[in-house]
Amino acid sequence: MQVRQILGKTIALLLAMQLFLIGFQAKSQIDQGNSSIEALIWMTQQYISVLVKIRSLQDKREKNGERRKGKG
Repeated sequence: MQVRQILGKTIALLLAMQLFLIGFQAKSQIDQGNSSIEALIWMTQQYISVLVKIRSLQDKREKNGERRKGKG
């Protein structure tokens, strides 16, 4: 159980870092001369893929929780 909690927190931290880096890269794109709108569109596309990963992990976690409740 302890390992799963550490793993979950590690995954959450990595996903948060990924979101931060997406924002940082979008800022760099604007600084390099790309339009704000282009950077915003790119950033939104990147965020969507991260949010899909998060949702997938939540769904797996919920399914595992239901299985444990059924067995216990």
